[in-house]
Amino acid sequence: MRPFYKYFRRRNKKGMDVNDIQVLAPMYRSQAGIDTINKALQELINPPKNTKRQIIYMEKTFRVGDRVIQLVNQPEDGVFNGDIGKVAAIFKEEENTDHEEQLVVVFDDKEVVYVRKDYGNITHAYCISIHKSQGSEFPIVVMPIVNSYHRMLRKNLIYTAITRAKQSLIICGQQQAFLRGVETMDTNKRNTSLRGLFAQRLPDTDLELTDSDVEEDGISPYDFM
Repeated sequence: MRPFYKYFRRRNKKGMDVNDIQVLAPMYRSQAGIDTINKALQELINPPKNTKRQIIYMEKTFRVGDRVIQLVNQPEDGVFNGDIGKVAAIFKEEENTDHEEQLVVVFDDKEVVYVRKDYGNITHAYCISIHKSQGSEFPIVVMPIVNSYHRMLRKNLIYTAITRAKQSLIICGQQQAFLRGVETMDTNKRNTSLRGLFAQRLPDTDLELTDSDVEEDGISPYDFM
């Protein structure tokens, strides 16, 4: 992972906009997991300063300037799971009329105010999960792939990460892990009773059904009528 962090240091020293770079990884835990990468990149990109406010919540430090991602839907505030924003301000209890600590995040053109009980709705977004990145695009994608990801690495997951990059893609890590991942297909089978439902509604069709088609996984087609 050293070349990975060296890349960010070079970008940072050159004054390039690191907000154009999005790191994508498949899992949160492990020494190369999302949480570990986020902590390291936060210290590199947005280090602590005496003039920069921060708060600590559940072993995470949120600092003004941090990139964060929304983890749950908050339709009342106009933000949804996967939205990425930036911490714009932190207010102490005595600084507002509600007498609550507040964290303000800017998402595009809107500001959302979080009180302490809502801090679990966001996390750092220097590195996000590949699943969370679906439907989004980023100028530069950096994708670490190491052997410790082996339980999650699948061809379709790697494809999803690769296709998030608009301009540049950087894959770093261990070649063996990458090759194993692209050779591994997703074996999750989707159970559906749709075929059985069609047969019940359209009895004159030529569908050939087995009992498992009609009631696969114990779900009757009548449940959908």
